Amino acid sequence: MFKAAGVRAASLAIAVALAACAGCRRDWEARTYPASGKVSVNGKAAAGALVQLTPIGPKTPDVRGSKPWGVVKEDGSFVLTTYEQSGPGAPAGEYAMTITWPPDVAVPSKEDRLGGKYASPERSPWKVTIKEEANVLDEVKIDAPDLDAPPKAAPARKKGAAPQVNPNDPSVFRKDARKGS
Repeated sequence: MFKAAGVRAASLAIAVALAACAGCRRDWEARTYPASGKVSVNGKAAAGALVQLTPIGPKTPDVRGSKPWGVVKEDGSFVLTTYEQSGPGAPAGEYAMTITWPPDVAVPSKEDRLGGKYASPERSPWKVTIKEEANVLDEVKIDAPDLDAPPKAAPARKKGAAPQVNPNDPSVFRKDARKGS
């Protein structure tokens, strides 16, 4: 009887400790604040687009240089998260917002339906301030008239023509990387 009571007490103590730490941050994580927004392209929700914030200036939110991010849902909304274990939120600060939109969010891809136009923090048209409170970001409305156009086919090579060589590719100059060497 005493053994069972001891096990129950220990289990309760562990459960209380885990519940208390559910909102804990690891020592390197910055405090985060709720942040959400909406993204549309040509008036429709950009479901599957990736929104990412990059700190402006030399200051980063933590020692790892974490970047808050979110995936746009079917209704066009997104919620930013920075640290998986701490739940949603972004550290306070000034950021450049980037948006990329892979053809299929479930498959890793460098392809961007927006042509990379909004992928660079340095050229981002959107600056965002995350405050030490709940944040609802201004809606992002992108006009991309060419988005629905079929992708352009790569130019065909003439039969027997030599392949194009990129002079900036260092493997071109390695003897062992060339065929027949």
